[in-house]
Amino acid sequence: MMPPNFVPSAFTMRFPGQRKSKHYFPTSKKDLSVSQAQSAPKLFRPTIIGVGQTIVDIEARVDDAFLAKYDLSKGHSLVLEESKADALYDELVAQGLITHQFPGDTIGNTLHNYSVLADSKSVLLGVMSKNIEVGSYGYRYLCRTSSRMNLNHLQTVDGPIGRCYTLITDDGERTFAINEGEMNQLKPESIPESVFNKASALVVSSYLMRGKPEDPMPKAGGTCH
Repeated sequence: MMPPNFVPSAFTMRFPGQRKSKHYFPTSKKDLSVSQAQSAPKLFRPTIIGVGQTIVDIEARVDDAFLAKYDLSKGHSLVLEESKADALYDELVAQGLITHQFPGDTIGNTLHNYSVLADSKSVLLGVMSKNIEVGSYGYRYLCRTSSRMNLNHLQTVDGPIGRCYTLITDDGERTFAINEGEMNQLKPESIPESVFNKASALVVSSYLMRGKPEDPMPKAGGTCH
């Protein structure tokens, strides 16, 4: 609580980050226009490029009957073929069992954290579903990614991106079900040379090499070197 005779004096509000102007208040002048500060030196903000497997982590609370229905071994990690992964997701949504949906790929998360912490640009090269419904896992991936991260060069695919289901039963046991979808279908011709003009680093992962022999992802990653 301020003393009864307290009179505020003019002071400068300081905000984090680089600013083009300073705001002074209170002011005794009638002209309330923003005062121009002395030009500050421009900070160097490097851009990094990443080649990633776009996958979403989907967490849900289920019971043992749900696991049995989809032939999932409790406490283990299994690979689901696409139709079963679609059916599982549809049932999770219909029953309201999903608790979280977050981008989960290693490279995507690395770029996101870099852009948030460094307040600098990054570019993700990967795939994204051509048709995305509001509220779906693809939608969540885009919504939960930093706006400083450039997703304009993602290659569109007709199928789903990758999905990793973490299914938690009442006893706390976690069961994992994974479907790669189209996450390994990034083609070399989808890598634009122009994005590397001002790039400072390229981030890749050995996970890119773990797909099927016919997947184009390893060649796409090699194109960037």
